[in-house]
Amino acid sequence: MIRYNPATSSAPVPKVDMPGTERTLVLIKPDGVQRQLVGRILARYEERGLKVVGLKLVRVDRGLAERHYAAHREKPFFGGLVDFITSAPLVALALDGPNAIAVVRAINGATRPHEAAPGTVRGDFALETAQNIVHASDGPEAAADELALWFSSAELFDYDRDVDRWVLAPNE
Repeated sequence: MIRYNPATSSAPVPKVDMPGTERTLVLIKPDGVQRQLVGRILARYEERGLKVVGLKLVRVDRGLAERHYAAHREKPFFGGLVDFITSAPLVALALDGPNAIAVVRAINGATRPHEAAPGTVRGDFALETAQNIVHASDGPEAAADELALWFSSAELFDYDRDVDRWVLAPNE
C-alpha cells in the first residue's frame, strides 16, 4: 500500500474517508460544568482525534431528563438521576470518528469511579458513581437515539478538518 505523505506531496490533499466512523453523544454532567472541567474534558476527546460535530450548553428540563433516563424508570435511583441532571447546566457534545463510541468510553473510564483507571476522565476527576462527570452512549443504537434527543439535525455539522490527514490514514 502506498502511503500519502502530506509533508512531501504537492498533490491535492485527498479527502479522508473514515472507515468505521461513528457518531456518539457525550454529556458533561452538571458536576463537570460546576467544577470548571469542560475545557479539560473536551480537550481529551479532541487530542485523541475525535471531531466535534455538535456542542451546546443546556439547562435540562425534567421531560428531557426523564426521556434520556427512560431505561432506568423503574429503578430506585431514577429520581436521583433526574434531579441531578436537571440541577444545573450541562454540556452536550456530538463526536465523530473511527470507533468513536468505544474510544469515548475508554477515555471516560469505568462508570464507577473507584474502578476507573487513572488517566481517564472518571479516574482523574470523580469519586462517586452518582457524580461521575460524564455520560456517553454505550452502543450505536443508543447513540442514534440519544443524539436525536439532544440535538436537532440543524445543530449537527459535517465538515472537513485539515488535521484529519495527519490523524487518519486515507483509504486506498
